Amino acid sequence: MRVAAKRYLTSAMAATFALASLLTLLFTHMLPAAAQPARYTYYGKVPERLWSYAYTTSGGWQLLNGPASSFLLAIGAIEPDTSVEVVDLRAKQAIFRHTFKEFEKRYVILSNGTFFKVSSNKPVNVLLLNLQAPPNASTGPVPHAFYPAVDGSYVGKRFVLLASSDLNPWYTVFALEDSEVTIAREDGGDKQTFKLKANEYKRVLLRSWYMYEVASTGYVMVQCGDPHSYWDTHESYAMPSASGGFIGTDFFSYSNAQWDPMEDIGFRVLALEPTKVRVYDLEKKSVLMEFEVDAFSTYRFQAITQAVRVSSSKPVQIMLIHDGGTTKMAGRQVNRENAYGAGIIFYSVPAGRKAAAYLPVNSTGEIIVYASEETTLTIDEITTVKLKPDEFYVLTQPGLHSILADKNIVVQVNHWPKYPEFQGLWVSGTVLPAIETAGLASEVELKEVESLTLDAGLIAAAIVVVGAAAGLLLFRKRKSKTA
Repeated sequence: MRVAAKRYLTSAMAATFALASLLTLLFTHMLPAAAQPARYTYYGKVPERLWSYAYTTSGGWQLLNGPASSFLLAIGAIEPDTSVEVVDLRAKQAIFRHTFKEFEKRYVILSNGTFFKVSSNKPVNVLLLNLQAPPNASTGPVPHAFYPAVDGSYVGKRFVLLASSDLNPWYTVFALEDSEVTIAREDGGDKQTFKLKANEYKRVLLRSWYMYEVASTGYVMVQCGDPHSYWDTHESYAMPSASGGFIGTDFFSYSNAQWDPMEDIGFRVLALEPTKVRVYDLEKKSVLMEFEVDAFSTYRFQAITQAVRVSSSKPVQIMLIHDGGTTKMAGRQVNRENAYGAGIIFYSVPAGRKAAAYLPVNSTGEIIVYASEETTLTIDEITTVKLKPDEFYVLTQPGLHSILADKNIVVQVNHWPKYPEFQGLWVSGTVLPAIETAGLASEVELKEVESLTLDAGLIAAAIVVVGAAAGLLLFRKRKSKTA
C-alpha cells in the first residue's frame, strides 16, 4: 500500500474541486427519483470480545472495562403502524416482533457474537449500544456515527432520531445550505430554533431515550460523537458524504483541538483512484491542509480544529479510525497510560459501485459484508463470492481492499488493538444504515467555504489608515511639546 502526500496551497486546485462538485451535482440531478422501499433491512453483529485492558507502569495490563456478555439493540419508530422483526441470522429464528406507534421505542438484548437482521415496513432508528439491560437512567452511551434522514439518505431536511447521550452536547448539525433548523422532542418539549449559513455547524444537547425531530429549511447532516481528545479512548466511524451516501467528494465532521501526534489515529481517506484533497477548518473558515492520495491507497491526517469539511477531486471514502497502536505522548492518566482505539463501523454501498474497505493494520478485526438478496461479491478484483439473501462474507486480512457487488450491500468493520493479544473491543455504540437506501443521493449544490482572511487590498488600505493615524498622533504630540 503506497501513501503519497504533498502539502501545498495553490489557487489552481480550486478549479479542480469546483469541477468535481459540479460533476457530482449534475450526476445527482440525472438520477431517477427513488421509490420508497417496501422493506427496510438493517444487518449487524455483536462483537464477541466486549472488554478492554489498560496499562500502567505500576500495575501492567489490567482489566479496565467489562467483560460484558451482551449489547442493547435500540429501535425507535418514525411513523405509526411500523412492523418490526428482529431475526438471529445463524439460528434463523425471530427473536422479537412488534408493531410500533409513532415515536415508540423498544429494546432487545443480544448476546456476544450474534448476527442479526432488523426488518421493517417503514424506516426506523436502529442503534447498537454498549448496555446490558433496557435503559433505566436519564443518560446513555454515546453512539459515534451519523444519523440518516427519514428517507434513508444521510443528507436531508427532516430527521427523526432516537437520542442516546450523557449530559454533554454530543449532537452536531452541519448546514450544507443556509438553513433555519428547528429541533423538538417527541412530547413537544426541549424545543430550539437556530439559523446556520452554509458550512456552519451547531452542537446541541439531546436527552437520552427520547425521539427528536430535526426539521430544516435547507439540507443538513446530523452527527453524534466526535474523535475525542488525547485524554480519551477513541471510537472509529464512517463519514457519509454531502451527496447522501458514503462515497463522494465532500464530507463534514466534528473534530478536536487536542490531537496526540504520536497516537495511531486520524481521519483516513480511502482512494481507489488518484485524487487531490483539501481540508477546510470550519472554525476559522480557512484551508487547513492539502495533499494528494495515490490510486488504491490511503492517507491519514489529524485536523486540529473543532470541525472540518473535506473536499476531494475524485470520489473517496473517509473514516475517523484508530489503527490500534498503544503509544501515546499526551493525556496519560493514572488508570491508563496506553492509547486505546476500537470501532464498530457501518456503511452501505450501492449496487455496481466499487468501494473501499479498510481494516486497521495494527488491529485485530473483521470486515463483514451483508446481502439482502442474491448477490455476487468481488473482493480485490480476485475473489468472487455468491451470497444468498441474509448471508454474509467475513474478511480478516488487514489493510485496504476493494469491494464490488451487483446488489446493495452493508459493510461492518469491527476492530480492536492487536496488542496485547488478550485485548478486547470496548466502544459506546453506533447507528445502523438500511441496505435498501444505499443508492439514495441528494440534490445539494454546495457553497465554497468563505474565507475569513482579509484580502490584500483591504490589508493595504488598513495599513495606510493605521499609518496615517499614527503620523497624525505623532504630529500632535510634537506640536504640543513646541507650544
